[in-house]
Amino acid sequence: MLEERSVARCADRLFVSPSAVSHALARLRTMFSDPLFVRSGGAMLPTIRAQSLERSLSLLSTVLNAELEKTRGSQCTTAFNPAESVSDVKIVSPGALELTLVPAVIAILHEQAPNWTLTVEPFERRSYESDLATGRVDFVLSIGGTTPVGALVDGITLWEDELVVLAGPRSDLYDCADRISTELFLAHRHVYPLPWPISQNYLDVELARRGQHRNIAVSLPSYAALGHLLETTDLVSSLPDRSARSLMRSHADLKLLRLEPARRSELSLLWGIAAAQEPAIAWIRDIIQRAAGELESFPDNALSVTGA
Repeated sequence: MLEERSVARCADRLFVSPSAVSHALARLRTMFSDPLFVRSGGAMLPTIRAQSLERSLSLLSTVLNAELEKTRGSQCTTAFNPAESVSDVKIVSPGALELTLVPAVIAILHEQAPNWTLTVEPFERRSYESDLATGRVDFVLSIGGTTPVGALVDGITLWEDELVVLAGPRSDLYDCADRISTELFLAHRHVYPLPWPISQNYLDVELARRGQHRNIAVSLPSYAALGHLLETTDLVSSLPDRSARSLMRSHADLKLLRLEPARRSELSLLWGIAAAQEPAIAWIRDIIQRAAGELESFPDNALSVTGA
């Protein structure tokens, strides 16, 4: 009824008579002490109470479908072949991973699953539980995210990043030692590639608790122009260590510095438990894990080198 807004269409989908749907609806109205649906024109519109049930019903449906998929999977003997299959994968990812993990995953897909397509959505600082549970997205890559694992969502930690600073030859920080204080870092003007508002960025939230803030001179929608901007101005930027090292490969004049105290955050891979039974989803999950494992963190003695 929530999807069809019609007793007749609901009955058609359930392969029952309209009167059976009407009787069932009457019982539900008694159980919930609410009319649930009211007629308006030619449609049955849900009440506020019915709308509030929609998410719970959707998640319940997802769990039931997961159990059915387990049964189907145990009965299926056809081997999964990614090279011959066709699939569309949707991943939510922070912008910084466009410099590291996302290209690595795409390269493997291009080689081993040429008929697959990949859509990458920008990460927002919110819970993706419903998106994963209902299959709207297949995976979420989250740096210190807010989506918990539980009955509907599972996940693993792929790696731990250290937040580092990049500076170009025009910056006063370029000739500094390999480690700088937070106070010295904050004394400079910054570039902020905008994955989400600074009020939701874990670094800025931590600084705000101490009564500190960054002097952000430029905000960018992505990391595409960051390297060139750092090379040609006295601005600096903070980003995860793997992303920083990747950017240095194409911008050899940049220098990487560590912050004191060090700040670290975990990168998590999340997926819906219901979809995990599908061979294609299980396969791409392994691909993401493998690609992440090959992107090792950079050794301490590599962080002091100027250039790539």
